[in-house]
Amino acid sequence: MILSKLADIFLDYDATLVEINPIVRTTNGRYVALDCHLEIDDDALFRHKDIEALSNSKGRLDSSRSMTDFERQALAIDQIDHRGVAGRVIAFDGSLGLIIGGGGASLTAFDAIQSHGGNPANYCEIGGNPSVRKVKELVQLILSQPNIQKIAVIMNVVSNTRVDLVARGIIKGILATEKIPSETVAVFRIPGAWEDEGFKILSKYGVAHQDRTVSIDQAAQIAVKKLNC
Repeated sequence: MILSKLADIFLDYDATLVEINPIVRTTNGRYVALDCHLEIDDDALFRHKDIEALSNSKGRLDSSRSMTDFERQALAIDQIDHRGVAGRVIAFDGSLGLIIGGGGASLTAFDAIQSHGGNPANYCEIGGNPSVRKVKELVQLILSQPNIQKIAVIMNVVSNTRVDLVARGIIKGILATEKIPSETVAVFRIPGAWEDEGFKILSKYGVAHQDRTVSIDQAAQIAVKKLNC
C-alpha cells in the first residue's frame, strides 16, 4: 500500500524524487511517515499551480528572491510547448546576452565570459532540442533589454539538440528585433547534430561561427573581444 501510494504521488505530481525517511511502525501496527522528501520537475510546475504558488509564499524558510518580469517572460516562453528547454533565465545587469547550454558547459561558458572581462546580462540555458519558435522568442526577449549590445551563443558538443534549429531561431529572433545578425552575434559555437546545415544558415546572414576545434574558453574570449570593439 505504501509503495503504491508513493508511485501515485510520483506520477501525479511529475516528481523526480519521492522519499520517506524515516518511517516507523506504532505499537498498534500502523505505519507512520515521520518525514519525507519530494522533488518536482521544474518544467512541470505549470501543471501544478497550487505547488508553484508555494514557491513565492512568504512562509518559505529561505532567502530566494522573487522572479523578475524578465524571468517570468522567459519562463512563459519555455512553456510554449514541451520540446526542449529554452527559458531558464536569470537576469543580471551586463551588456552581453548569453544563450548557453550543455549541462556543466553552460556554467563553464558563463565563468569564461567573466574571466575574460565580459559582463553577462543573463544566464540562459537551453537544450533538449527546443523549437525554432522558442529560441526565436527567447532571443527577442534578451535583445529587448536596453543594455544588451550583442549576444553570445555557446554550447558543448550536442547530440540531442539540432544546431540548425537553434541557428534558425537565433536568426529569426534577431531579424524580428530589426537588428543585423552579423553585427549582433558576438560568437556562435555549437558543434554537433546537423551542424553543417546550421552553419549554412549562419553563413547566409554573414554570422561567423566556430566549430569544435574552438574551445568554450576560446569562444568566450572571442565574444568579449567583439563586444569591446
